[in-house]
Amino acid sequence: MLARFGCPSSCKPASSRNYCSKAPADAMSTRRCRSAVNSRSMVAGRREEEEEWRRYLTPERFEVLAHLEPWAEAHMLPLLKPADEAWQPSDLLPDAAALGADGFHQACLDLRARAEGVPDAQLVCLVGNMVTEEALPTYQSMSNRFEATRDATGADGTAWARWIRGWSAEENRHGDVLSRYMSLSGRLDMRQVERTVHRLIASGMAMHAPASSYHGFVYVAFQERATSISHGNMARQVGAHGDASLARICGAIAADEKRHEAAYTRVVAKLFELDPDATVRAMAYMMRRRITMPAALMEDGRDTDLFAHYAAAAQQAGVYTTSDYRGILEHLIRQWRVEELAAGLSSEGRRARDYVSGLPEKIRRMEEKAHDRVRKEPTPVTFSWIFNSPVNVVLP
Repeated sequence: MLARFGCPSSCKPASSRNYCSKAPADAMSTRRCRSAVNSRSMVAGRREEEEEWRRYLTPERFEVLAHLEPWAEAHMLPLLKPADEAWQPSDLLPDAAALGADGFHQACLDLRARAEGVPDAQLVCLVGNMVTEEALPTYQSMSNRFEATRDATGADGTAWARWIRGWSAEENRHGDVLSRYMSLSGRLDMRQVERTVHRLIASGMAMHAPASSYHGFVYVAFQERATSISHGNMARQVGAHGDASLARICGAIAADEKRHEAAYTRVVAKLFELDPDATVRAMAYMMRRRITMPAALMEDGRDTDLFAHYAAAAQQAGVYTTSDYRGILEHLIRQWRVEELAAGLSSEGRRARDYVSGLPEKIRRMEEKAHDRVRKEPTPVTFSWIFNSPVNVVLP
């Protein structure tokens, strides 16, 4: 096994530590050896992780989810809006057919005039949010990997399958309306934006515990609240800068995300009620690996650290911050009464409960470090989305 990772034949890991038991002849050999041992440890760690979440792919877990299907019919599906009642992008943007040529032209001029007041930093955050929304095909395929709750045929009649399709239909409008607004605003290099979307969908997303509904529902509950907060903050900020049209768009998206958050928060609450030990362990598993944004693999072909720079811009602009992350976790801990869990918990479950309950304070300390970084000198970072204009951000 060691030879596969390039470790010299004279080296092997000691029984109790990750070092070579026999010193290599030179420093290069030492580095190769330690790299091999670290690689072996990483492989072993990945196997342990996979074994942990695969314990959820069992008949007893599937039985819990099957038992929940009538509940999902009654408590999740009503949160979706029929197509005839839901807003559509044409409701929020100039419509040439409804306004006529002259009216449409004037409406577009008015939109562009309001868009001129939106600062570059908010535009960068807007594009990041839009790119995230446009990667919907990735998220629908993610949901269809969750065993026992997926849409196996693409047209299943189960409550779970109908939820996935209805949720996707509502989410589809978000990237659509933002993309149309951006095109009309004239403020953005749409070809670069579209290339970023293309690359993100092609890259996909790394999902921890990819087949477990327990883990997946925790992840989506967190993400839906995060996107609701991000779009809501954006609505308030661009409204303050005079763009009422964009504020209305972002507010409509935030309201959708709030309903979706409610659905996933409810289903996880039900899992806590029926299977508290497995659910709190799943939550701890996800939080140990952090709830990363689904667009973490975004790139535009120019900036190799695009996501990090976008995240830094969002932090500094107050669109989505470390404080928001902590607030979401505190909210979910309260909603799911994690700190109150006692009955039915194994020793592993109690450790998971204590870990999750203690996380907000750890994140608070991260916030303090972030505040310290604000005192640093900002770094200008160019974004291809805004024609390579710079935005000053504080980098970690």
